[in-house]
Amino acid sequence: MAGLLLGAVALSGCTSSSPPPQGQEPAAPQATLTVSPIDITPAQRALAHVPADVTAVTITDFDRAALQLGLDEVSSDLPQRERNAFWDRAQRETAILSDGLLRPVGPQLLRDHSFSQEDVGWEARLFDADGQEVGWILGLHTIIDPRAVEKAVDAGVGPLADAVVDVDAGLVLSGAAVDVDDPWGDDDATGMLVTGTAVGTYVERGCVQAPSGASGLEPLSAYSVALEGTLATVRLGTDRQDLFERIALAAEDRQVAKAFEGGVADPASGRIGYRLVDPVGAAELTLRRALPFAACAD
Repeated sequence: MAGLLLGAVALSGCTSSSPPPQGQEPAAPQATLTVSPIDITPAQRALAHVPADVTAVTITDFDRAALQLGLDEVSSDLPQRERNAFWDRAQRETAILSDGLLRPVGPQLLRDHSFSQEDVGWEARLFDADGQEVGWILGLHTIIDPRAVEKAVDAGVGPLADAVVDVDAGLVLSGAAVDVDDPWGDDDATGMLVTGTAVGTYVERGCVQAPSGASGLEPLSAYSVALEGTLATVRLGTDRQDLFERIALAAEDRQVAKAFEGGVADPASGRIGYRLVDPVGAAELTLRRALPFAACAD
């Protein structure tokens, strides 16, 4: 599909990039940011609206990108100069996976409907097996009246034409994300791939083509990549014995090694941790599916 986590330093609770001594079970990696059990992350909310026939989903949390850049919030109430500065920095310094669906029509929306792209807290994009976008989801800031968005939908402004507004949930849905009967979120195995928060999250039901010479890989039916600050977390499903082979495979790719540095693994949880040294590069590689650690079995 066309078109994204700590090497020398230790990922708390993870093993090193070498297999653990026999008889020693590696502890599960500890996330740098925690989420209360009652909290629902944007990725978890998005998966509740992703149908079974979708192949991949990207989730971009613009609010977390703002926090990473040291900003309390981003909204249409800010001066144009400050909003432009946010997008410029976000594109150069963070792992956002979308530049903002509504940005091209932002001025029109702000003029006629009193909201804009900066009032979208997070955004999900849905793709089919051919890499074609088949739907999207917008998570609105709670301060925004969804009925104002409904008026923009009725007016057919840009991509909002034919969208559906869930007033109670504060969501805007389009295409395949509308009226979903069998969502990804109902599948426990897929749901485990989006634990925690991140600026950019990519989830795919599938795997990428294995590089030449790849060996020792177990079958892979789904994976996720979470890009947050200086940490990238790859989730491949529980109880995997091929994580060290996958780390070694990715280390052979120069572009990947420049963005995802080092590599530590926890076979029990199926997680690989990398130091995220190039957020923008990592986002680009993830979107292009140029990720050897997510390769199909040989």
